Amino acid sequence: MAKSMMRWLVVVVFLTVLVSRFANGVIQCKDAVSKVVPCETFLLSGDSTPSVECCTSAQALDKIAMASQPDRKAICECFKDTAKSFPVNLEKARKLPDLCKLNIKVVIDPNIDCDRYIFFLNL
Repeated sequence: MAKSMMRWLVVVVFLTVLVSRFANGVIQCKDAVSKVVPCETFLLSGDSTPSVECCTSAQALDKIAMASQPDRKAICECFKDTAKSFPVNLEKARKLPDLCKLNIKVVIDPNIDCDRYIFFLNL
């Protein structure tokens, strides 16, 4: 558990450096990443289903993403970069929006086109 928390701490520090890249969005990358920390064991293949805490946090991020296209794009770019740096189980990441009943498909994928993603609502 300590190792995985250390990994996420490294991610947050790494992404803090990238924050300036997302200045147009209201949400900062480090804040988006901190919202999904409770989903760590699910996204890194540990848990078979997301925890209640994970879904609660993902739903909070979902509300932020619903607020504006700049927020959606900033979240998308942030998670795109994060997925390149960590062994995220992409299959589980794709299931998270449905499992947590999110309105927006907050995608964690290193290959997503964030310019197209900002319009994808799961309504």
